[in-house]
Amino acid sequence: MARSKTNTGQEIKDMFFKFSKVLLELSKDRETSLKRKDYELLLKTVVDNVNFIHSGSVLIKDEEGIFSYVAAYNHDYKLLDKIKFEEREILMRRFKHVYIIKRKSLDLIKELSNKVGEIDENLRESVKSIENVKAFISIPIRVQRKIIGFFNLDSWESEDIFEEKNFLPVAEMIADLLSLSVERFELIRNLKEKYEELNRISLIDPITFLPNAKSLGNYFERYVAIAKRESSNLYLIRVRIENFDDVVKNKGVEFGNVVLKKLAKLLSKISRKSDLIASLRSGSFAILSISKEAPQSLVNRIYEHLETFQKNVGIELESLVGLAEYGKDGKELDLLINASESRTYKKPLPKKQEVRAIDK
Repeated sequence: MARSKTNTGQEIKDMFFKFSKVLLELSKDRETSLKRKDYELLLKTVVDNVNFIHSGSVLIKDEEGIFSYVAAYNHDYKLLDKIKFEEREILMRRFKHVYIIKRKSLDLIKELSNKVGEIDENLRESVKSIENVKAFISIPIRVQRKIIGFFNLDSWESEDIFEEKNFLPVAEMIADLLSLSVERFELIRNLKEKYEELNRISLIDPITFLPNAKSLGNYFERYVAIAKRESSNLYLIRVRIENFDDVVKNKGVEFGNVVLKKLAKLLSKISRKSDLIASLRSGSFAILSISKEAPQSLVNRIYEHLETFQKNVGIELESLVGLAEYGKDGKELDLLINASESRTYKKPLPKKQEVRAIDK
């Protein structure tokens, strides 16, 4: 692009206006962070509109603290892509403010050559753009006051050009705009992570760490679909400690929590891996089980282990086990839960007896 001959001060102002507009367009109505093509567009906006700036690049720090080039303009990205910097190499000379690095104060070519190592013959021509650099201005990108990257602008004209053209105040404003944009994306990412974490927490019972009633509802349709696909039946087994509230009243909340934790562990141990166990309210659990026929053996196993369980915890527990079948007792989760509550067993079923819910 042909270099402008207009007044430099006005040229810089016009560039900053265009840069701000481009960054605003890139940042609004999206939740993902700036990508390579976005940074390249921002670099292009500066380079093509300021006559003493000829190339640029963007360094971003990864989770391991390594700075890598993620974008370049008027440089061969394939060359810069090979170059990595450790944090100590960067921050020892670039601080929280805009910083100018001059060719005479740092042997750029030697340093970059050491980083690149053996240059492929196809990239030999690419080195010329780096060799042309007389000075570059390093604009920090900050998130919560920590530097996460640098927006670098190069001049091929002279080492003192950035001071002579009074470019530093504008570079500081560019730093502020970039930092605000990147921090916005970081905030969105953090909020999404916290929301996902909160959502996970809202689906887990905080005492037993089993899925809760809400989670059971989320899984219900999946289990219905699996059962249909496998030409099997879906059953809901309800395990309830009828006197749980009395236990808590007499023994305390902490003791009640211990009972729930141990009971959850017991049910997880004796159920199949494919069964979904959920912790409901007041010492109540639900198990979704897919089976070709009524899970009589599981019902009996639960009851038999509950007999031993109450001896181990040292207190009498009024344990009831109920069973409902999807389709016969309803096709809604609430209907199955209600059906399982009204049909319970107080003793193991005979091994050859068909499992039929007995109305209380």
